[in-house]
Amino acid sequence: MKKLLIVATLVVATCLLTWSLVQSDNHEAAKVEIDKKSIIIAEYKWNGELHQISLAELEAAIAELPTYRQQNYASKKGKAEYLETYIDQKLKLLQATDEGFDKLEDFLKKMEDYSYQLMVEKLTEMEVDEKIAITDGDLIAYYEENKGDYIEEEKVRAICITLDDEDFANETLDKILAGKDIKEMAKELTEANKVANGPGTSQQDPGNTLFFGKSAAPNWSEFIDEVFEMKVNEMTETVFETDVGEDTFYLIFRKEEEKPERQREFDEVKSDINRKVEREKKRARILEWVEEISNAGKLKTYPENIPQTLLPEPENTKNGKDSDN
Repeated sequence: MKKLLIVATLVVATCLLTWSLVQSDNHEAAKVEIDKKSIIIAEYKWNGELHQISLAELEAAIAELPTYRQQNYASKKGKAEYLETYIDQKLKLLQATDEGFDKLEDFLKKMEDYSYQLMVEKLTEMEVDEKIAITDGDLIAYYEENKGDYIEEEKVRAICITLDDEDFANETLDKILAGKDIKEMAKELTEANKVANGPGTSQQDPGNTLFFGKSAAPNWSEFIDEVFEMKVNEMTETVFETDVGEDTFYLIFRKEEEKPERQREFDEVKSDINRKVEREKKRARILEWVEEISNAGKLKTYPENIPQTLLPEPENTKNGKDSDN
């Protein structure tokens, strides 16, 4: 504990009293090369040994952080802030080493497993990632062979008022048939919190269902089928009743737009195709690589030597007892 208190005192004193960064100014005479390794920004003692942290070491540690985090420590104030975190990490590591954690069997096993993982990842990068090439010709060929996967289904859009009271729904329809615009009515009812949860209940754009396809929401299939059968600008003449689960809803809607089925262009789906082609090429290369390794190692397998798994005897048949007795 005494050792930790001494370290903490030295760290705090260093952070508060000795932190200094050299900044350049616009004067030509000040433009000299700075040896950041010689600029000591913190020091502490551990087991009698003096440790120093230079500006170069701190900036190197910051450079290893994700780009979005590096921006937080670009200024003098930011570097001073990260210095405390960096020292804290170093002190914890020193204490863990003193406690012998670096020699624990489970720790060494995990470290060994992680090292193997990194080795395999690096080898895979060299043997797979660096040995495949993807050309525009590959992408276009995939697109032509799989055009059916890139067909955008027919879609429609409507203005819809969803209610859960039949009498109120009929009153609302009467007002619309008398001249009230359905979109304005949807807005008024939404703002008054009188609509039910269903098609067209968007707070941002009341009544607007946005574009949807025939398989958009199976629970609302009756409504969807009806909209697809309607013509653009056609509106329901009576309240449309539909059951969703155990609830009954009453809808008033007008078909606004329709988009016919269309073939999506290559440029629209190029990024998706690139991912799929890359995945296929990597899979093929991995299989090829495994075969190369197997041949090089003269691999032989003997699955017939695996013993048959014996299933435990059911409790009710042990000792000659029948399950029916």
